[in-house]
Amino acid sequence: MSSGHEHGNGTAADGNPLGRRPDHSAPTDDTSQGDDFHTSRNPVSWPVRVGMFPEPVAYLRRRALSDVLDEALSGFGSPAAHQVLSGESGVGKTQLAAHHARSLREHRVPNQRPDVLLWADAATRDGVVFAYAQAARQLFARVPDDPELAAGQFLSWLHDPVDAEGRRWLVVWDDLTDPAEVEDLWPPSDRGHGRMIVTTRHHGRTPDLRGRRLVTVPGFSAAEADGYLRAAFTEAGIEHTDDELRALASALDHLPLALSQATAYMADLRLSPATYLARFHRRTAALVESFPRWSTRSPVAATWELAVERADAHRPEGVARPLMGLIALLGSAATPEQVVVSRPVRTYLGRRTFPARTLTRHEVRLALASLERLDLVTRDTPLVIGAHQLTQRAALEHTRSRPTREAVRAIADALVAVWPDTARDSALGRRLRSNTAVLRERTAGRVRVWSWLWEEGIHPVLFRAGRGLDSSRQVEWAVTYWEVLAEAVAHTLESDPPRHPGRPSHPHPSRSGLPGGPDHEDASDHSVHPSHPSHPDHSGHFFRHTRPPGAPVVADPLAYWSGSEADLAEAQQAFDELYERQLRVLGPDHLDTLRTRHGLAYLRSRAGDTAGAIVRYRNLLADLERVVGPDRVETLSTRGNLAVCRAESGDLSAALHASRELLADQREYLGPDHPNTLNTLHNLAHWRGLAGDPEGAVTELRELAAVQEEVLGPDHPGTLTSRHNLACWQARAHDTDGAIRSLEALVEDRRRVQGPEHPDTLTSLRQLERLRRESRARARADPSGRAPDDSGARESEAGGSGGNGGHDGNGGSHEVDPNDEPTGPQALNQSWG
Repeated sequence: MSSGHEHGNGTAADGNPLGRRPDHSAPTDDTSQGDDFHTSRNPVSWPVRVGMFPEPVAYLRRRALSDVLDEALSGFGSPAAHQVLSGESGVGKTQLAAHHARSLREHRVPNQRPDVLLWADAATRDGVVFAYAQAARQLFARVPDDPELAAGQFLSWLHDPVDAEGRRWLVVWDDLTDPAEVEDLWPPSDRGHGRMIVTTRHHGRTPDLRGRRLVTVPGFSAAEADGYLRAAFTEAGIEHTDDELRALASALDHLPLALSQATAYMADLRLSPATYLARFHRRTAALVESFPRWSTRSPVAATWELAVERADAHRPEGVARPLMGLIALLGSAATPEQVVVSRPVRTYLGRRTFPARTLTRHEVRLALASLERLDLVTRDTPLVIGAHQLTQRAALEHTRSRPTREAVRAIADALVAVWPDTARDSALGRRLRSNTAVLRERTAGRVRVWSWLWEEGIHPVLFRAGRGLDSSRQVEWAVTYWEVLAEAVAHTLESDPPRHPGRPSHPHPSRSGLPGGPDHEDASDHSVHPSHPSHPDHSGHFFRHTRPPGAPVVADPLAYWSGSEADLAEAQQAFDELYERQLRVLGPDHLDTLRTRHGLAYLRSRAGDTAGAIVRYRNLLADLERVVGPDRVETLSTRGNLAVCRAESGDLSAALHASRELLADQREYLGPDHPNTLNTLHNLAHWRGLAGDPEGAVTELRELAAVQEEVLGPDHPGTLTSRHNLACWQARAHDTDGAIRSLEALVEDRRRVQGPEHPDTLTSLRQLERLRRESRARARADPSGRAPDDSGARESEAGGSGGNGGHDGNGGSHEVDPNDEPTGPQALNQSWG
């Protein structure tokens, strides 16, 4: 089989089966392009990594096919056939490819690790071209602006052993949909230092020609399914028998996707396998009512329905299901999160709540977290959302989430709302254009949903997508796009006259003055639009507007984030763009790139996505330990923030264990008086108290206050705060008299240092007065002077204490003011300084 690429010049091979696709020749005769691009090399930071590799699936065990891939692709030095992993949806092809890519990347022998590791979304040609262009920009100092030409430059590098200098490379195409569309983009198969993996659902359309080896991927074997379920149930604490495991795996056809959704559902509800199987069979028997148009017999139909029903019951109730319906309208990989938290989507989802309202971004992210917890979507860094093709199919076919006119227009409005005017071939622009292309292909029964975008006038998202083709200099493809668009509009308007007589009946869009096009304005939220004039100078986009030419790509948007919801969205978008630029310029293992990943994880936790933050901190920690070592402040800070997130998720025991180990390491590597060490000591005290050990909290806080007084001084705000927390936990440990004495001294010091009207002074004063009232009330109720059983400084049980519940001020029956409680855990060095 021909590689489809003429050696050394980046042009398409003769006999290209792609029909009308334009030929993208290298700019050898174009004087505007300057010198030969191939000779202008970057000082490359090896290894080069391009694309977003899927995160490992929980509980996944090594599969038998992994041995096949290891034997075929390991051992650089001799040519290896392209491995085409083919199989039905949900059998785990992508995870197999990702596992092997990670295995090569982390190979114990350095000269067996690839120097270039590229992952491309091959559902469209655009995805492969974009990944190739990104690789070219890391390898060469001068790269053509046109992504097709840049992709040809990378292909030339792959084909030329001299130019590639014998560098090892691994190229992965995930979800190849149309082999003919990318025939000219295949890497060479006769290179001893090159490897390729392809995943595809269309095994019948993937020719087993020279240099390609077809590997059929089935579902789990019985042993693989058994190992997966045992690991999942053990971690979730679900009791099970061998017979139950076999019955469950058999009912779900050993399909990895179905098993993952089932185990996520059982873990969320703490169900036994037998109980779940009963629900699964009842739901399977009624599938014809839920999926009247879907002829598939995949068990995912039932596992999906149960999972989405559970996610929809989480707070905010009733949001997850319609949100899943919107996500299903877009691409299965890398949908920008800002699309689904934009105002059009929040308004659409809010109409499905009672009473109707516009949801906040935080509420939408909570619904996303529920979908992720039930294994219905994935989220990755930068903030992108993915959903398995079979999961999307279920949402598109189900009677309660299939496409409607309102849903299609809402998602189209959302794409326009976040589409920046300045996005020229950026990752965001490509993803938006790709998602628009997917939206145009979605159907509702026999009707293409894009036809609904003409009914109330031509929707501007279609012009935005076409203008993206113009700006990327894909002129011939842009002309074709506009011709098809004009023909479709003309046909639609002829059969259904427009409701707005002022609009032209046969619009033929041009590159300027498009009707309803780039100048279109709507009621969308522009808070994430990078060119909107209302952006303050201190926003998360500071580095984009003021970074001088040649300055390092190290700006920190967190430093300019004030904490408001709008600023949070801006900071997230700014970090996304910064991360992608750093990947291209600095590489994935550069400390600045890792710092930005740390910021993205921190922003996820601030947005309420604790589960997502835990996953990202955990993955970041593994990379930091590998790149900089376990004793660096960056690694220790990440461990601290991971502990905070675990505590916020409700796993106090894990947070306590992690903090104890972290505190010992920080004292050894950073010193006992380092700010991060003191933060960990503070968090450890707080969590010990919450876990039912207030005496332990008092011990830790006494030590913390003593160190702070010596290092920071007795009047430092941090020292005063620790003294307040110490008094609160003294009261909870039944030492009310000691707490009163501590607060009396603290109030005097705060009046002197911070002033009598300072909020912190008033907080300590309120706590002092409350403890004094409760002490007097207990003394009146029990003149014997017996030690009290309870203290009002902590939240009381229903009915109060000492027989006086219901009387304000007696025992512990008062309502606790949250401002008077001890301060909570602190994130450690959230942006690494």
